[in-house]
Amino acid sequence: MSILFQIPNKELGTRLTHYGWFCGVVPVFLGDLEGEAPLVVERNGISEWVLSLAGALFRVFVKVAAVVAPDRDIQIPLVVTGPITPLPGGDR
Repeated sequence: MSILFQIPNKELGTRLTHYGWFCGVVPVFLGDLEGEAPLVVERNGISEWVLSLAGALFRVFVKVAAVVAPDRDIQIPLVVTGPITPLPGGDR
């Protein structure tokens, strides 16, 4: 999505409010952090399949970890690195 159809600047800082990483390898934009399910979108210049591949590998890890340690609570690895602040003039 973010190579051919980049995230519009008007959504950065409004709908998507933070920079972050998924699994420590995929740079993402994050939104609705206080909600039940945060909005996660790959950053501009990153292909959508990269986020899909990381998500699939994480699901495999969760299935294996559930067999090995069923009493553990595994959470989605999202790291918030900072807020998106709009630049003067609205350009990025």
